[in-house]
Amino acid sequence: MVRFDISDLRIFVNVVQAGSITRGAERSHRAVASISTRIKEMEEELGSPLLVRNRAGVEPTEAGKKLLGHAYRLLKEVQRMNDDLDEYGNRTKNFVKLYSNTVGLYEYLQEPLSQFLKQNPAVTLTIEEAVNDAIPAALLDGRADIGVVAEPVDTANLVTLPLATDTYVIITPPSWGHLPASKAQFEQFLDHEFVGPGRGTWMYTMLQQHATEHGKEFRNSVQLRSFSLTCRMVAAGVGIGIVPASAALRAQSYVDLRIIELEDAWANLPLKLCVRNQAGLSRHAAALLEFLAQSSGHTLPTAVVQQTGLRPVTSLG
Repeated sequence: MVRFDISDLRIFVNVVQAGSITRGAERSHRAVASISTRIKEMEEELGSPLLVRNRAGVEPTEAGKKLLGHAYRLLKEVQRMNDDLDEYGNRTKNFVKLYSNTVGLYEYLQEPLSQFLKQNPAVTLTIEEAVNDAIPAALLDGRADIGVVAEPVDTANLVTLPLATDTYVIITPPSWGHLPASKAQFEQFLDHEFVGPGRGTWMYTMLQQHATEHGKEFRNSVQLRSFSLTCRMVAAGVGIGIVPASAALRAQSYVDLRIIELEDAWANLPLKLCVRNQAGLSRHAAALLEFLAQSSGHTLPTAVVQQTGLRPVTSLG
């Protein structure tokens, strides 16, 4: 019978997530030689290799992938056990991991997250801005507790809750005369330079894809992650921009902008809160999910409570 303890599982997860023994050792705060030796001992005990080693780093074998799935589940259960026993001990910090796409993070999460953390100072929140399509995988393999995604994205194996509905719009300086209409197609702007978004963001990847569908390239002369700063630069005449309508309307209170609605079907932007199906959240992750749902005007339906195994927690007390 194979016997791996919790520290072995953490080491293995750190190595796989980091993509190399060296970076996995850094995450584990252990010496590289020590980590390498322990992985080899685990492979010998199992009687099968867990990692494929190459110049680029390491990747899990089929056996490694099996172990990884079990490791994520067991480590999450350990976290839940610690949460349940927390009230009897002296622990003061509790960790929650949230993955969000660009729009969700900058337009809908900043204020409620600030309020939640102010009310719950014992919670340590890790926020990762991620490409939209990568967020479901992060939830399913345990790297994230809560995700915020925009349609279309595959959430078939996740429990979802509505967060907000927005739409993309083109913003230009008031004097921009290339297109007098108040509505247009994205294709009509692709011969012009854009301000933002930054390379590597989900939004940039999406816009580049839609530009390619029209046989053109999405060109941005200035790369920004801030919608507010994008609006300011566009108003100053640096270029044109594409931002959520919520950001553009808010910016009109402090800069002079022209807003052009996009008629493309993909410009509609429904945002969802997501958690892993049939995998109970920790007490603190459950409290954050409930807080975000309530902040968006929703409550946790009975079905969500049953599917996630969580108990609604209005306050962490």
